[in-house]
Amino acid sequence: MSVFSRLHPRLQHAIVHDLGWRSLRPVQDQATDAILDGCNAVVLAPTAGGKTEASMFPVLSAMLTDERPPVAALYICPIRALLNNQEHRLGQYARMVGLDVFKWHGDVARTQKQRFVADPAHLLMTTPESIEVMLMSPWIDAARLFQGLQAVVIDEVHAFAGDDRGAHLAALLERLTAFCGRDIQRIGLSATVGNPGEIGRWLQGSSDRPFRLVDPPKPPAQRTLHVDFCPDPDLLARGVGLAARGAKSLVFVESRRKAERTAKGLARIPGLDVYVHHSAVSRADREQAEAMFEGGSQAAIVCTSTMELGIDVGDLDRVIQVDAPSSVASFLQRLGRTGRRSGTTANCAFFCETGMDLVRAVALVRLGQRGWVEDVTPPKRALHVLAHQILALTLQQGGISRYRILDWLAHATPFADLTEADVLGLVDTMVARDILHEAGGKLSLGLKGERRYGAKNFFELYAIFSSPPLVSVLHGKDDVGTVDASFVRAHDWDQGPLRFRLAGRAWQVKHYDEKRGRMFVEPSTSGKPPRWMGQPGTLSYALCQEMKATLHFAMTEETDWLSQHAAAELGLLRESYDGLVEPGVTALEETEDGVQWHTFAGGLINRVLVAALQETTGQKWRMGNLGLGAKDVAAVDAVRSIEGLREVDLGGVVTGAAGGFLRGELSKFQACLAEEAEQRLLVGRLLDVGGAERVLGARVVRVGGG
Repeated sequence: MSVFSRLHPRLQHAIVHDLGWRSLRPVQDQATDAILDGCNAVVLAPTAGGKTEASMFPVLSAMLTDERPPVAALYICPIRALLNNQEHRLGQYARMVGLDVFKWHGDVARTQKQRFVADPAHLLMTTPESIEVMLMSPWIDAARLFQGLQAVVIDEVHAFAGDDRGAHLAALLERLTAFCGRDIQRIGLSATVGNPGEIGRWLQGSSDRPFRLVDPPKPPAQRTLHVDFCPDPDLLARGVGLAARGAKSLVFVESRRKAERTAKGLARIPGLDVYVHHSAVSRADREQAEAMFEGGSQAAIVCTSTMELGIDVGDLDRVIQVDAPSSVASFLQRLGRTGRRSGTTANCAFFCETGMDLVRAVALVRLGQRGWVEDVTPPKRALHVLAHQILALTLQQGGISRYRILDWLAHATPFADLTEADVLGLVDTMVARDILHEAGGKLSLGLKGERRYGAKNFFELYAIFSSPPLVSVLHGKDDVGTVDASFVRAHDWDQGPLRFRLAGRAWQVKHYDEKRGRMFVEPSTSGKPPRWMGQPGTLSYALCQEMKATLHFAMTEETDWLSQHAAAELGLLRESYDGLVEPGVTALEETEDGVQWHTFAGGLINRVLVAALQETTGQKWRMGNLGLGAKDVAAVDAVRSIEGLREVDLGGVVTGAAGGFLRGELSKFQACLAEEAEQRLLVGRLLDVGGAERVLGARVVRVGGG
């Protein structure tokens, strides 16, 4: 029996006559078999490789064959824009076989949601946060709404699995399983992940279904790459502009501030239409930029990672990267936006402002060409996420016994290693702090829990992540976007009105309503890009080691994609690092005012080494991703201190005396954790003790000095 013949006859007819397809792709063949066999699956294929159809065709077929009532399946995306982008496509597939689709997220009108609740669709497109809204809402009978749920498709599953949103989603899947009383089929879609088997184990949770990885052989990737070095901002803008002009181009940058600065430079390039796309730009402006591409217009969209995921912006011509992203996965995801048309190849041009950005770009290309991609590590023993889920369950259930919590959540992968004692200890802490209140054997929100998480109809409980306070920017009635409240507070209003750039334009504040968090603006002739709050970039050990190798070896194979300027700069950098990047050792360089230890170990490892050195020596050390430094420290003393760390219990140092070094808020639910649990969260998220021990195992060599 052919795979195609396994699909419901109505769907077969629609694929042939409505879509005009003559066959399925290999990934669609294999996924159809796996899904119709009842397996959980992770489906891997390049961007635009047919993953959506690979999952949805068999899911729709099963709906028809089994006459499944709505809501029969969920389609979950990490961002609203991706849902908006997929709505027409999935709606077409469903309608051509007589089924219906509904999209639910925060921008959808309440009246539309009410109609859906009264008359559900077969396929619900949504986000984890919106599922939480539905489960917690007093006006939605979630048990009735999800009683027919059979399957969940998670797009861009790699974007979930490695962080707290993924832990939240895993918990939601278990709560949905409890509502419908069946083993929900779980299907993850991804283009770039280094360890799909681990993603599959994360996805399984309480499911007893067999797991199948769908990863058909892929032809060798055809790529056109270019890496250039442009230390002058004007020359960089000109180079990017020339590369983007006359084409549909995405210009990726690594921060919202850099997006605004780059857009300002590109706006001076004749004949180039420039748009800005990042999380602080208004939805209307982002949608306008996407619409320009979908309509076939030649333009450049300057964007952050908001355009990295699989939003279809039509037949993209070029990807341009200013500086370099922090991971191979991001590089490949962005590269994969191009080369979708017949006769074209995936392409990416790097324009690097600094020498280290150049080295990082070269290292990313080298790793990508070898087929290496970062592993995704799902969170384990995530007590802070469990605290969030306990609070959500108290609202969902109208109060819950502390002894029933694990009935809902025990099999979610982030909680699988937790014991009942762990759960009861967490509850005790939350009750003692009045975040929870316990009476009559039931838990509910305490007074401090209400104050911290109950505002705006429990808005803070819908999402596991937190955002800094924002100020809305309005031009008349038009929404321009948002800026961080800290950026506004830092302005000295006695020096004149605040001028800044947002959405690619310059603005001047006419009126600031601090109480309501709104600024009314008018166009200005000048303005500086705002500063937004964000975590500093942390590079992985693997990428930093590849940067070290890049600085050590002269690579003749680079000449076809490295510009003359870039090759010359790389040559100078290699000369400057001579003796500092030898394989198998770490170099301690003597400088005029102290020492620099070139570990090339990445941020998680270097934080451990800094904390341990400061604790054991009492001296101040500074750090980055590539090394550590200290002023007024003699090389001989530094080497002795570093070697002494081999005899130190690094885990004990960083969880004890170095606690102040780690102080900060990684989760808005840290307040629910006992001190020891909070410390474990910080250490686990910010440090790599095992990696630091491996670095200390290498020989330290002194370079420079007398």
